[in-house]
Amino acid sequence: MTARPSTTAPARRRIPRLPLAAAGRRATAWWGTRTARERALLSAALAIGVAALTWTQAVQPAWHEIAQARERLPRLHADAARVDTLVAEARALQQAESGRTDAASLPDALRASLQRAGLEASATVGATPGTDGDPPRYWDIELHNADVARVMQWLAQLPYLLHVQTQAVELARASIDGRDRPGSVTGRIRVSLPAERDR
Repeated sequence: MTARPSTTAPARRRIPRLPLAAAGRRATAWWGTRTARERALLSAALAIGVAALTWTQAVQPAWHEIAQARERLPRLHADAARVDTLVAEARALQQAESGRTDAASLPDALRASLQRAGLEASATVGATPGTDGDPPRYWDIELHNADVARVMQWLAQLPYLLHVQTQAVELARASIDGRDRPGSVTGRIRVSLPAERDR
């Protein structure tokens, strides 16, 4: 009789696993055989490795994202300012076509434009009364400690936004307790509607 080939798969060789407790004891024993200088060097190397890993995996990516966000922020502000200007111009054109910006609605329109420019806290709008019961012909914008850059930008856009005429500009550097405040102005701006629209 011929012997049948064995169908039993050969037993896999098991790799002995070192128990965690034994590994810990070996590590402790190995550490105990190190000199004080070697322990200090190994501790310093480990600390440097952990710091490098933390920097490359956590701190550096976050720092890079913050730097990119700082670079994008001014562009986003500029884009938002352009959009606000376009929206304001569109509203002004709409008002001009419908004839809604008249003597009665101009004060509210001026206050709204000052609010969009960030000047509502430092500006007040007043009207110079007309004669014999006529509607006001002039409107004064009083400024107190207003940001000069915002004032100049608002003043440059005003004729296009509300279709008014600037009659007088009296501005001086703001001062507190006798000391000048660079970048801030105080004074008065007078505007009027065009002659054909002031009634």
